[in-house]
Amino acid sequence: MTSTSQLCQSDLFKKRSELLSRDARVVLSYDRAKAIGLAFGITSNDILNLTQIFWEIHTHPNMVLDGGASTLLTIQYNLVAGTLAKYAATTRPDLVSLVEDILRWNVIGQFCLTELGRGLDIFRMKTSATLLPTGEFDLHTPSPSDAKFMPPTIPVKGLPCVAVVFAQLYVDGECRGPRPFLVNLNDGYDMCNGVTSMLLPPRGGSSPVNHALTSFHHVRLPPSALLGDLTKSNTIHSDFMSSIWRVMVGSLALSSLAIPYLQVGSFVAARYFQRRHVTSSQGNPLPIISYRTQQLSLLHAISQAFVLRALHKWAIEQFMDKNLDVRVRHGIAACCKAVMVQHAQVANYVLSERLGAQGLFEYNQLSNFYSEMRGVSIAEGDILALSMRLVADTLSQTYELPFSTHPDGPLAMHEISLFAEATETVFSSSDFTQAFMQYVQPRCQLMVESMGHRMACDAAVDQGVPQCLVDLYLINAIKTDAAWYVEHGMFTRRAIVHMEDAALSAALPRLEELLTAMDVEAYVSSPIISDKCWEEFSKTLPVYSSPQAQVPAARL
Repeated sequence: MTSTSQLCQSDLFKKRSELLSRDARVVLSYDRAKAIGLAFGITSNDILNLTQIFWEIHTHPNMVLDGGASTLLTIQYNLVAGTLAKYAATTRPDLVSLVEDILRWNVIGQFCLTELGRGLDIFRMKTSATLLPTGEFDLHTPSPSDAKFMPPTIPVKGLPCVAVVFAQLYVDGECRGPRPFLVNLNDGYDMCNGVTSMLLPPRGGSSPVNHALTSFHHVRLPPSALLGDLTKSNTIHSDFMSSIWRVMVGSLALSSLAIPYLQVGSFVAARYFQRRHVTSSQGNPLPIISYRTQQLSLLHAISQAFVLRALHKWAIEQFMDKNLDVRVRHGIAACCKAVMVQHAQVANYVLSERLGAQGLFEYNQLSNFYSEMRGVSIAEGDILALSMRLVADTLSQTYELPFSTHPDGPLAMHEISLFAEATETVFSSSDFTQAFMQYVQPRCQLMVESMGHRMACDAAVDQGVPQCLVDLYLINAIKTDAAWYVEHGMFTRRAIVHMEDAALSAALPRLEELLTAMDVEAYVSSPIISDKCWEEFSKTLPVYSSPQAQVPAARL
């Protein structure tokens, strides 16, 4: 077994995927996903009980080497193996061997939940599974808009593919709500009878995955396909949310990819800023890292990488605390996702822009990181939808998230004020729902981000993150809503500028120390970090040259 530290240096990961066809890249992503999973040696116990190794796999720099591989791996391990392992450990011991096959990549797993025409309204899915007199089920997609959207279900690599498919259960004409079913999709070469998979075009900008539309035409399923039982429930919605529990696990796990994205992205930018020179007014070569414009974007990204790692550690502890209300654990995951994606996307965009034309190319990683994180922001819970739900629950006092460990800090005061304003708005209105939708809903994501900023800063301080990085993180969070701080007399605009300058001046001399501490150089594939890397990369490019070329005079 290849260790995780050696994996990035293997031929499998050294191959430059940008030069391959779409089909070849997809196969390569499957091979890489398998290699990462096997290198970590993850077990059904890790998947079921969410051990430390399960969380670590999502923050490991290997995961940024191929966005397609990270997508496939989290579907395979978290959504599919995670869902099946719960049943295998309780009511369905016959599924144990299948879970093991999925973990060893002998079988490909998919998770078919979202429908083309439903989006976030998935509880009202139209895919149906009707109980037949024989005890079997008839799985059917009523119309094209009811096809399962996104899961890569087409045959690949000659490996059989199964899926957890969610469908409305009908018994004697009565709908008993959405239930999960285990369904064979293909044998690795051909689709199973009645199953159709339509390959979608590439997403664009990200590593290609064979996203598809999957539909079922009266597919006959055995009684054992139902995961769970036929019993009619009085709590259909909560039962459904329980059955898709791994989606919320994925919300926290997937968003934590922001940490290695920030680490690798800032390392690429730092080395390029040091390597790239311009001519100073005195006529001397000057590295562009000498400019504050480069320093600010770089050190902010680095500070966020360190602070988010502290947030991640705290959030996992909270998420794994079974004494907490499950809704509180969901809320913490939503806050983490909001700020992790926010910071990664701003950094990916700004740093790639600071790379100039080089930032446009996929081989330099940052533009690709941006596209991959766009997918993360939607997958396993759209951030805006999660924010709206969390804010609504908070205002109605359904539950409370953990309070700040530094309640007198500016971020805690900002968070409290935003929620106080929203509370006054909705409760002073004769129509709570209308007031919420009109005035609060547009600000829900900002409000959840404010909670996430406070949680992140508290975690960083409590875990001893270097003060200069905490200060940089704090000032960046303040700048996201600087008007509030000025309005409430906490800082002037000039004071904010000087605070940022002081924090940057304290952090900049430690740049090499911070880059070393992130320990991601081995996982950087961008060739612009050094002259040697660029020279080696240029040798892989197609060359069009001929000293004998003749240009017609009319074209001169």
